[in-house]
Amino acid sequence: MMEEDREECAVSSCVSLKSHMSKVDPINFRDELGPPNPKYRKESIFPHWDQSAPPGESSGEHSDSLQRDAEMTTLQISELLEVLEGHKISLKRRCEHVTEGTNEAGSGILLNKIYTELYITEGQSEEVNTQHEVRQLERTSKKNIQDTPIKCQDIFKALSEQEKHIRVVLTNGVAGVGKTFSVQKFTLDWAEGLENQDVSLVLLLSFRELNLIKEEQFSLLSLLHVFHPTLQKLRAEDLTVCKLLFIFDGLDESRLSLDSNNQQVISDVTQVSSVNVLLMNLIQGNLLPSALIWITSRPAAANQIPPSCVDRMTEVRGFTDSQKEEYFRRRFSDEDLSKRIISHIKASRSLHIMCLIPVFCWITATVLEDMLTTEQRGELPQTLTDLYSHFLMVQTKRKKQKYEGTERSEELTEADKEVLLKLGQLAFEHLENGNIIFYPEDLEQCGLDVSEVSVYSGVCTEIFRRESVIFQKSVYCFVHLSIQEFLAAVYMFHCFTTRTQGL
Repeated sequence: MMEEDREECAVSSCVSLKSHMSKVDPINFRDELGPPNPKYRKESIFPHWDQSAPPGESSGEHSDSLQRDAEMTTLQISELLEVLEGHKISLKRRCEHVTEGTNEAGSGILLNKIYTELYITEGQSEEVNTQHEVRQLERTSKKNIQDTPIKCQDIFKALSEQEKHIRVVLTNGVAGVGKTFSVQKFTLDWAEGLENQDVSLVLLLSFRELNLIKEEQFSLLSLLHVFHPTLQKLRAEDLTVCKLLFIFDGLDESRLSLDSNNQQVISDVTQVSSVNVLLMNLIQGNLLPSALIWITSRPAAANQIPPSCVDRMTEVRGFTDSQKEEYFRRRFSDEDLSKRIISHIKASRSLHIMCLIPVFCWITATVLEDMLTTEQRGELPQTLTDLYSHFLMVQTKRKKQKYEGTERSEELTEADKEVLLKLGQLAFEHLENGNIIFYPEDLEQCGLDVSEVSVYSGVCTEIFRRESVIFQKSVYCFVHLSIQEFLAAVYMFHCFTTRTQGL
């Protein structure tokens, strides 16, 4: 009964996938936009528009003033409608396609076709999260119906009449649990006109992108122009009359220094400062105090945001048991294969717990499909170490088949071992610094060539490639934090056994 109640309150999110959010084509307003959408009303776009007479001005004088400005106001509204509609088209293109596990060309699929349910609750655990995230998953799997479920599209809505206005929402969740894709689905639903249409403008900014400009100075307005080229015609006054929602995804990936004690107050969207100062002033309400803010993070990094600034905490909890089974049944058309995989996962406590995480379901499916559909002997993996070892072998064999045209040998070549150890070095050195996002120079420092990483796209994958000049630099990550940890452990074991590095 408890499980059924949880499932009834489950919210839409998606399986663990890598996004095509980067692949945004230029907007052709002439061909695609057409006239402004008639469903927009001025009061919905400009909730803060004030046409009352200024102090000291009579109603007659004010009426004359309004009449003189009427033509200009109509033009401004029309221009803003066009900008907003173009932005929606851009976000729809950015969010509607995803790829599972890797970013290989041709593997994109519509997000709405593969989207499955996730369970999200309001609030968070009272204890400090000092445990490893796998242990946190074990705790999460034992929580009960006393939690308060909340739908993703309702995170800014009060649950009761007594609740205060919700301005800043912080959403926690372990790595790979579906935070980014909850953001992507929320944004897609808004862009398609399905949800949260009281919001005039959704502004999606990921920390992995913001890292690229951490040393530069921007005004908030110019920052939006850079990250959202379709908003080039957006003016400072537009930001003050629209209902805005800023989404900052992946706080745990941030390399910015967010200092809540910073004394620099920014209250003007044209005022120039560092990116981290702009963000803190937005969060603290000094800049655009009526704007809504949604931040996602892994638990360990969430304390960068002062609790006094947060109006609501939510937690993405992952798949319920029935949702795990739904994933595997949808993943495989062979019913017998899906049943065998589900049965095996249920028999392994560690695998069953880890499959709360959508991306781990993909890793498990990749390994078990390979083992059950090829003539492999031996037991199916029962532990995480066994599973990850097989996963690396599967990815290596696929790389050989695709790029070298060789048969799927069970043996690793010396070249394979060298690349995997370099990936292990990358994984270890950046775990020490708390980094899960890498840039080309990080790869080079470990002796890795970008092409070597790209052929191991199921292990370490390129996250995005944006068309704006500022995003010519590629960004990489391991498909899941636990893969990074496993490779780091392999690297350190190698160093210990060969004595090539002091411990």
